[in-house]
Amino acid sequence: MRRSGGGRRSDRGVPRTDLPVWSFRLKLLLAAAAVWSCWVAPILAQSPGDESASYRLTFRGTWTRSATPGGVPGSAHFSPLIGAVHNHQVSFWEPGGRASRQMERVAELGIQRDLRALMDRNPHVLEVLEKEPQRSGTASASIEFEADRDHSFVTLVTMIAPSPDWFVGVSARSLLDDSGRWVDDLEVDLFPYDAGTEEGAEFSLDNPATVPQGTIASIRGMGKFTDAPMARLTFERLDPNEPEPRFTGDIAAEPVGDSGVIVFWRGSWAGAEMGLLSVEARSQTAGWARVTTADATAERVRIDGLRSETPYTFRLRADGRQGLEYSEGASATTGGYSGPCRAGDSFLCLGQRRFEVQVHWTDPDVAGNFGSGGAIPVATSDESGLFWFFDPANLELVVKVLDGRVLNGHYWVFYGALSDVEYWVTVRDTVGGLNRTYHNPPKQVSGKRDLEAF
Repeated sequence: MRRSGGGRRSDRGVPRTDLPVWSFRLKLLLAAAAVWSCWVAPILAQSPGDESASYRLTFRGTWTRSATPGGVPGSAHFSPLIGAVHNHQVSFWEPGGRASRQMERVAELGIQRDLRALMDRNPHVLEVLEKEPQRSGTASASIEFEADRDHSFVTLVTMIAPSPDWFVGVSARSLLDDSGRWVDDLEVDLFPYDAGTEEGAEFSLDNPATVPQGTIASIRGMGKFTDAPMARLTFERLDPNEPEPRFTGDIAAEPVGDSGVIVFWRGSWAGAEMGLLSVEARSQTAGWARVTTADATAERVRIDGLRSETPYTFRLRADGRQGLEYSEGASATTGGYSGPCRAGDSFLCLGQRRFEVQVHWTDPDVAGNFGSGGAIPVATSDESGLFWFFDPANLELVVKVLDGRVLNGHYWVFYGALSDVEYWVTVRDTVGGLNRTYHNPPKQVSGKRDLEAF
C-alpha cells in the first residue's frame, strides 16, 4: 500500500579488450551462459504491460586488498543501507551535484536518520529501503521491495567506513529495460565516490570540512582505490506466484581466523518473538548437530573450534508452536591457508592458477565413507577440471571458472554433477583472498552457476 504524501519503509528482508580473439571469446561466454541459464535459471514470464514488480535487492561488500591494496582497516565496514524506490521527479544524489546535508551525514558519519526522514516524507517516493549489513567489508544484506511503472527507479547509498566522506551507491537506477519491460536480473558494481564535504585521504574520521563545498565525484582508481569494485548490488525479480515461507530472512556464513565461522541472519529470523535459536552444522564427517544457541535479536554468532580448511553448512532452528522450523543453509570453508594455488591430487588450479578448487564428499548410504575429490586437470582447458570420488575411472563432477568480466565484470563459477552424494565445492581466489563454498545436499543431482562469484 502506498502512503499518501510519502514512501513506505521496508526492511524485508577489468575487462579484457586487448585480445585478438575477443569476438570469438564473447560468443563462447554467451553460449555458456545461455546453456547454464536454461538449466538452472528459467526466465520469469511477463507481459510488456505488467504494472508492478517485486524484487530482491542484495548488497555484497567486496572490500579486500584487491580494492584497496594499501590495506583494509581493521574496523572496515559499510554503514546501514538507506535508499528509496521513486519516480523521475526526485534525485537524492548524483555525480557532479552537491551533497545535501542529509547525504553529508551518511557519507561522513554513516548516519542515515536524516536522509531516511527526507525520503519518507517525499511525495515522489513509493518505498523507503533500509537494512544494516554485518559489520565487515565483505558483508551482505538483502531487501525485498515493490516497484511500479510510476516509481521504477532505485537510489541507494552506504558509507565506506571509516573514511572522510566516501561512499558507494546507485542514483536513480531504472528497473525497466529499453523496451519498457521489467528486468529479471540486474547486477551493478559499486565504486567509491567522494561527497565533496570533508578533507582527508586516509581511512579516518574527524577531518576538516571542505571549504567551499565540492561536488560528488568518482574516486575510482584514485588515491586508496583501484579499479576493483568495493561492493556489488544485484536485483532479482521475484515470482509473484511463489508462496512465502512462514519465516523469511537471509542467513550467511563467513570464515574468521583458521578455525572459526560467523553465522549471520536477518529478516523474521531476527525477530524477538523467535526467542532462542539453535545453530546447527553439518560437514562431511557429521550430520546435522547443534553447535551453539543464540538470541534471535543478536543477528549473529561466532563459532570457534572448528577444523581448519573444512567446509561446513549451517542452518537455524526454531522451536515454534507449529513444530520445528529450519532456515535455508549457508556454507563456508574455514581458513588456514592463504598461499598460492596448490596443484595436486586434491586441488585444481584454474584461470592461470588464480583459482584453487577443492571438493569434499561424503556417501549418505555408507557411514564413514567420505574423502576429498580426486582432481583431474583438463589438458585442453585452463578453465575447467574434473573430480572423481570413488574410482579414478568414475568421474563425478565438472567444475568451471570462466572469466566473464567482458560481459559483467566478474568471474563465474559453474559446476555440474553425475552423482547424488553430498559434496562441497570450495573455490578460492588466491589474488582477491575470497573463497566461495557451494553445497550439494545428499540424494540430489544438481548443478549451479554463480555469475558474481569473484
